[in-house]
Amino acid sequence: MDDSDGLLIYVRDLPTTTCADRRSHARAAEAGSETRVAHGVYADAAQRGSLDQRARNIARVHAVARTRLRRPVISHWSATVLHGLPAVAQTLESVHVTAPKASGGRSYPGVAMHCVSLGDEDVVEIDGLLVTSLARTLIDIAASAAAISSVPALDQALHQDRWGEKQPLVTTAQLWDAYSRRMPFVGHARARAAIDFAVTSSDSPLESVSRVNMREIGFCAPELQHRFDDHRGLIGFSEFYWPEYRLVGEADGQSKYTDPRCRRGRSLEQVLLDEKERADRIRALGETVSRWGWSTAISPRALRAHLLAAGLPLPSKQLARKLGTGA
Repeated sequence: MDDSDGLLIYVRDLPTTTCADRRSHARAAEAGSETRVAHGVYADAAQRGSLDQRARNIARVHAVARTRLRRPVISHWSATVLHGLPAVAQTLESVHVTAPKASGGRSYPGVAMHCVSLGDEDVVEIDGLLVTSLARTLIDIAASAAAISSVPALDQALHQDRWGEKQPLVTTAQLWDAYSRRMPFVGHARARAAIDFAVTSSDSPLESVSRVNMREIGFCAPELQHRFDDHRGLIGFSEFYWPEYRLVGEADGQSKYTDPRCRRGRSLEQVLLDEKERADRIRALGETVSRWGWSTAISPRALRAHLLAAGLPLPSKQLARKLGTGA
């Protein structure tokens, strides 16, 4: 079971469950020494505060699952987190649960209920929880959420390392199989469009968000993961490249500098020096290198202004009017 579940205090599991016991935890939550995670479930505030956002979300899922009379099937964005995928632009304040249409279940504070049919192949078990399968989860969020949220999860699930070291978590064929089995369903056109737009080459949610907003703005589509070489050999692969404008786009998130997996044993100073050398070698080929981070990528207006300043041509006037920025 996930370690975050061990921090939870279930009132019904205490040796005595008198009203005084319940009130003591409620008072502790009001005082700030404990946090109410779900109905009848509390956690030490300091311990919970030490968890990262994903662990806190998983703890909330466990809290809701264990306090329901029947084992629920965790789905949608809650399942996305359990599968280890990003949940961009989602608050995750409610735990998503799917139940059969005949169950008559309804949403209530902290729980978002979805009454749809599930086949046996649509349900798996993760850390003792029943969860919609990865393919079904991706179809569900693609059908119900904007591309800015669904595409990063799809891209990461489909991602395949260029060196063949990392295999995709799901294949496009598996997604279409799950899509076909669920048909007909509300949002099928939205889901189909998201699957069609997803790629195997996106390295991060930041890249995916950038791609979605580039399309929203109306800029011409870039080449992804373009290889650059010079007289010394391989320089690297750019996230985005517009060859006709000699423009290289780099979406730089903090993980490139702080995540040990990305640093590969290098110090922060060495990572910065390596990035500078890489950019200098690309510029020496006659290319322009433009970098941006999350605050720019997540905002269509900010990304539009950034890419215009970098040298991309204006998007169509129709799309510019849609954004209210003029052309």
